[in-house]
Amino acid sequence: MARIVFPAPPVDSEQTRSFRTHASYIRAFRELALGESALPLEDAVAGLHASAAPLLFRSDGPPRSCDREQLLACLRRAWATARLLEHTHALAEDSEIIRLANSWGAVQTYYVLYGAAQALMVAEGGTRPQSHEPTKRRYVDLWTSRTLHIAPWTVAATSPGDRLADRDGILGGPGRALDLDLHPWVAWQGEQAWDIAAKALRSTRQLLVDTRLAGKRREKLAAKKKQWRLDQEARTASSRKPAAEPRTVRLTAAEREAATDAVRPATMADYLYRLRVKANYEDVTVFSDGPSSDREAAEVGADLVALASATLLVHELRIAAIIGSDDLVKAMDGVLLHTSGESTGGLGHRRDLHARLS
Repeated sequence: MARIVFPAPPVDSEQTRSFRTHASYIRAFRELALGESALPLEDAVAGLHASAAPLLFRSDGPPRSCDREQLLACLRRAWATARLLEHTHALAEDSEIIRLANSWGAVQTYYVLYGAAQALMVAEGGTRPQSHEPTKRRYVDLWTSRTLHIAPWTVAATSPGDRLADRDGILGGPGRALDLDLHPWVAWQGEQAWDIAAKALRSTRQLLVDTRLAGKRREKLAAKKKQWRLDQEARTASSRKPAAEPRTVRLTAAEREAATDAVRPATMADYLYRLRVKANYEDVTVFSDGPSSDREAAEVGADLVALASATLLVHELRIAAIIGSDDLVKAMDGVLLHTSGESTGGLGHRRDLHARLS
């Protein structure tokens, strides 16, 4: 029996509403990655490895040259961040500290994906992006633009007019109509994780659309003011009364549609970045004041840990296919040699799974 999500006690604050929404989104991504069963994390990660390895541990040609030093540096950053996330959750679980830990956990989960994705980009012969937007943009090419179908990494929200998207504007979806009216606070379960994850991605892309539309309005207003200044010169020269300076503009329907369609697909990388910004800058109290109980907070922390481990695993599999599983395992051994207190489902466990690929 799948665990019921957030049975809905009274909501009495902005932080509680935001927390419940994002907790549901995080769980949906976690369930798409590792399934809805109550298996221990170690078993769930092993199951993902068994199902993903045939898809991801496949050579697509002769080995490509890449900057191994840069590749391993990116991986080590991702591994170190994941270990901080795991150990903090293990120490803080079932206490009030978990609320504060989750504020950092949301940030750390994004940086796990950030480092792992950059490592794969370097492994494929590219250069490491130097900032967030280029990394998120290239993440689309890395996962969503391929023929792979491994949720949630290959799932994205795009324009409904995209020829590869379903009618809801989702790439890599479940092959059925989505219930986008499903509220993230209800007791959803099973296949409904797709509906909740789609809502997370669509709302994230809408933020990108809103930003682009705001930029287009600024551009149009600037052009209008430039024309106004030229007109003022002509009015002055002909002794005509000055016109009022334009303050606002509206985009036409065609301009709005063109701007919206030009926004790239939004992936889980975009959602986790959105969560990172929220927890780090916009609303630092969402994870500390939002949960109605320490249990709710602990569940979100566990979901972040699980999602980070699963994200590392799928990136490691693709990297192993390029550089060889032996080299990947050797790099993992080098890190494990200087660490202790291995977490369940963490680096050591994934190392043993990858070692079987040789």
